[in-house]
Amino acid sequence: MKIPLGGMPKPFEVALKACRRYFWLAAFFSAMVNLLFLAPTIYMMQVYDRVVPTGGVLTLLWLTVIVGVALATLAALDAMRVRIMTRASLRLNRILAGQILNRLMMRPRVAPGEPSTAQAMREFDTLRTTLAGPAAIALMDVPWTPLYLVVAFMIHPALGGLIIGGGAVLIALALANESSSRRHAAQNHRAATLAQAGHDDAVGMAEVARALGMRQAMVTRQLAARSEALAGGVEIQLRGSRYNALVKFTRMALQSPALGLAAWLAIRGEISIGAIIAGSVLLSRALQPIEQTVGAWPSIVQARQAVSTLRNLLGENDALDRPPMLLPPPEGYVELTNVSIRNPEGTAYLLRAVSIWLIPGDILGLIGVSGAGKSTLARVVAGALAPDGGNVRIDEANYTDWDPEELARHIGYVPQDSGLFAGTISENICRFAADRGDPQDDIDRKVIDAATKAGVHQMILHMPGGYNAPVGPGGQGLSGGQAQRIALARALYDDPRVLILDEPSSALDAEGEQALVSAMDAAKARGAAVLIVAHRASVLRNVDRLAVLSNGMIERQGPQSEVRAALATVTAAANVVNMKAR
Repeated sequence: MKIPLGGMPKPFEVALKACRRYFWLAAFFSAMVNLLFLAPTIYMMQVYDRVVPTGGVLTLLWLTVIVGVALATLAALDAMRVRIMTRASLRLNRILAGQILNRLMMRPRVAPGEPSTAQAMREFDTLRTTLAGPAAIALMDVPWTPLYLVVAFMIHPALGGLIIGGGAVLIALALANESSSRRHAAQNHRAATLAQAGHDDAVGMAEVARALGMRQAMVTRQLAARSEALAGGVEIQLRGSRYNALVKFTRMALQSPALGLAAWLAIRGEISIGAIIAGSVLLSRALQPIEQTVGAWPSIVQARQAVSTLRNLLGENDALDRPPMLLPPPEGYVELTNVSIRNPEGTAYLLRAVSIWLIPGDILGLIGVSGAGKSTLARVVAGALAPDGGNVRIDEANYTDWDPEELARHIGYVPQDSGLFAGTISENICRFAADRGDPQDDIDRKVIDAATKAGVHQMILHMPGGYNAPVGPGGQGLSGGQAQRIALARALYDDPRVLILDEPSSALDAEGEQALVSAMDAAKARGAAVLIVAHRASVLRNVDRLAVLSNGMIERQGPQSEVRAALATVTAAANVVNMKAR
């Protein structure tokens, strides 16, 4: 069986090979089913040619029993075929779902028009359903059309010729359907992708939309995008339904000529009376798989689009398929050399030729105006964003030489928006270590240790539910300050060698800010390398070095006192120039 879905990505080919025995068994059952479909034809011929002329009631009884057993066996085999294909579908899910989710989460960035995680999984389910659903079963039946053709030729060549002619017409309609749907499928797929992404964004920002009076505007905007996507889908469905109706009409219209031709041949004495009905049944059965395939073509088109998405997703980052070397725990020396980052569209640089370094036992403060690229640089150092150019190394080893999960154990990261996940406070702090298989006793000890170092242990204990208090996506249910402090505890979990803090004090009060400074000092004292992005001078007072980022480039860096003195000189000179200009 070969489903016309185009080139398969390698992981999918591997998964299909793992399901070969299911497909072969289903193909064997398909052969048996199609052979048993001849039973009604043979029954009719025997009834009209033997039973009716001779009045053989006993013969009729036995023929009826035999055809009943054959049809019952056919139904059982058909049901088994469906069960087998369903099991194949479930095995595909077991093999590929994890790989797809891994690749989605490993994407360094999502370009406009790329599918969200939810949509990519829906497309995988579409492809999986097509491979193990009615479309695949119809395609398994198509190769058996020649069987009915041979039997028809055995009855009379004219009947076989009529079936060939009808099959040619249906195949031509199927090819026309394919050509028509292909032109619109890609455009509709992109429109649906953009509409779904916009819908997810709008729902995720519903609170802001309500507060700013943008709710109705967002609804109108999303309805317009949805209408565009639906219009393309409806157009494909309508085109498919027209071809499906033509195919059904052609098959049904051919049954009457088949009966007429068979009757004429019977009058001439070239075939028996029983062959009149048999010829019509053979034609209907021979053309039915083609009709079913045309009817299932919209799902096949959707599956082909899903393959295109999965090909791009599973075909990238071949390094993910190779197990990385197990490197020793790092000391925390991080060096960025000529790092460059482009925006998702690839039209501009966010970072250009940036070179900085982090030293164990040293705190580097990163400052600059809004939009200078500070958060982008922090994401690169944290390993959340892969550079387009340059190198990021830890203890001389490139980040790409590490297993990403293993490297992340040695890095603590606090993003601007806290980045908490749905779960409990404890689960967020431990980075959901229980789902990795870590011992619960070890997890609990490290969670309390991290919360204590972040200065949030007492705060958590006074919350309803304590460490088991539920947290919504993005920290829902917590204040901004609480979410940031819990994110700091998560960053400190298991004493990472590198600590990246991106505006960690933006929502903190004086107590929280003091806890942050204390946590940074403690991390420095135990030999961790610390990078902090901040605007508040109070948070930066204990940093050892400062780096100034401007327009995506490092303007100056060095010891804090020297950089501040240089900045003060530049500011004073600028003030003098402004005064003279007035």
